[in-house]
Amino acid sequence: MNKRGEVKNLSKVIQDVFSQKHFRIGIDNVKVQDAWVKTMGENIQKYTFKVYYKRGVLYVKLKSSVLKEELTFEKEKVIKLINKELGKEYIKDLNLS
Repeated sequence: MNKRGEVKNLSKVIQDVFSQKHFRIGIDNVKVQDAWVKTMGENIQKYTFKVYYKRGVLYVKLKSSVLKEELTFEKEKVIKLINKELGKEYIKDLNLS
């Protein structure tokens, strides 16, 4: 029950909570990180030590400068593959460091 004594449907309450901006941002971040792992595979994941998503940009910190160069050449392809995995265009740019 809420303050007015009205009973709310649990699924509606959950939907309301998760539609709030700060939850949505966190959920999007997790989705993008999971898509990175699925798309790039274990071999590249071994050389990745930080992945995060913010305002349309996927930031990836890599342990290998050689891998960074290779992924830089394939940047547009990587963005397309990850967005395809997500089923929506979340990523507009890829920042490799």
